[in-house]
Amino acid sequence: MLQLGMTTNVPAVLSDRDLMDAVRQLAAEERTATARLIAHLAEVDARRLYLAQGYSSMFTWCTGALRLSEHAAYARIECARLVRRLPSVLDALEHGDVTLTAACLLAQVLTSENCDDRTE
Repeated sequence: MLQLGMTTNVPAVLSDRDLMDAVRQLAAEERTATARLIAHLAEVDARRLYLAQGYSSMFTWCTGALRLSEHAAYARIECARLVRRLPSVLDALEHGDVTLTAACLLAQVLTSENCDDRTE
């Protein structure tokens, strides 16, 4: 597998194969980073740490301190709260079995009764 480095910052210099490998690797890294962010946001939310930072809500902290767009903040908070209820969703996010958008849409209907939430 291609190791990402300085040349991948200039995609035009990559061969077709290296470019496709780099895009696949970057997509995997983005899924991993998103899953890690969701896990950390879930803990910040559970501890209500945004209050000590002077923010009245998780949403205002995400948009203010983290500079996320309103849509990005909402989606990540919704998903973080789902992950707190159903931890297996985090693994599904990281592996690309479910998208952030799908997780947000499903958050309203998923329960421990209708979701296989094995965390092995």
